[in-house]
Amino acid sequence: MLVSLLPSRTSAQVRVLVRTVAPVDEAFYERTVGQVSDLPVELRKVADAELEETTTERLARARELASDFEATVVVWFEHQPNANTRIFIADPAHDRVLVRTVASESDAIASSSSAMLEASSLVVRTALLALDSGAPLGIPNDDLTRPAPAPPREPDEASTPAEQRSAPSARWSPSFGAGWQLTLDGWSPAGAHAATLDAGVCRNAWCASLRGAFGLPSRSQDGNVALEISRHAAGVSIARTVARGEIWQIDLGAGAGVVVFRRSASQLAADFSPSPPATHVSPAGSLDLRVYWWPTRTSPLQLGASVGADVLATPPSFGYTTPSGFVEQRTWFIEPRGGVFVSLRAQ
Repeated sequence: MLVSLLPSRTSAQVRVLVRTVAPVDEAFYERTVGQVSDLPVELRKVADAELEETTTERLARARELASDFEATVVVWFEHQPNANTRIFIADPAHDRVLVRTVASESDAIASSSSAMLEASSLVVRTALLALDSGAPLGIPNDDLTRPAPAPPREPDEASTPAEQRSAPSARWSPSFGAGWQLTLDGWSPAGAHAATLDAGVCRNAWCASLRGAFGLPSRSQDGNVALEISRHAAGVSIARTVARGEIWQIDLGAGAGVVVFRRSASQLAADFSPSPPATHVSPAGSLDLRVYWWPTRTSPLQLGASVGADVLATPPSFGYTTPSGFVEQRTWFIEPRGGVFVSLRAQ
């Protein structure tokens, strides 16, 4: 069916095509004929088996129909699953389209199908009057067919802290820590114990820090001598976050520095004369795996545990001569260690 509308400033009618697919479209067309009977329009019905799959294809079909029938306006309807009806009024010559939704959920419209038809035909009448006055119809076609940008994600309470934690800060942030470690050096019966301190800065997934270990004396003895050794260390470390969760993080690091051994001996046998205290300094490299845990999601306080090893360039040995021969005690070339710590790191 064809509908035409004549602007008041001309003497020619404007032709309007109404595409009908469903039976309700036929009823809408009949109601629209009466609604615009006082307007200078020519209505023409165009029956189709179905609408095209996409809005872009439907607009292209409207352009073809307007050309074939020399029409100014093309109208069609989309009936949605929620019982709403969307009315499309296209102006192919200017690549514009007006889209309006008639909601059947409103009390007045839901009360009868006649009310729905009346409301729909009034939409067409209003659009034709606006077009007759010279106003542009609706919006550009491109505004309707352009893909809508994805709405910003609204994170829920459960995901927000984890996502924030999984995206390390891009700014520099300081960190400070203190702890306790145990090193297996190959000769101390209970290992070498030490207090640890570190201070550094972090950015993104990387951290650089200065670390120090201040050892307690380790003692061993035989029938001739009591040997006491204190193990200290200082160095720099570079670490990178390799895994992270909502309230935990794993860093893998490597470093370089020195390990300092302070040795003193005391006499146990009458025929033994101990040598004076001595200090041995060895360059060393290190590897660390550190696990952090936050008591709460936003806490700057971190609790953690570490495992690692120091590789000594010149491991020390300690010995003395007795009537029965030379007695020597050696430390290991690779010294495994583990520890616990607490740290503060700005998030």
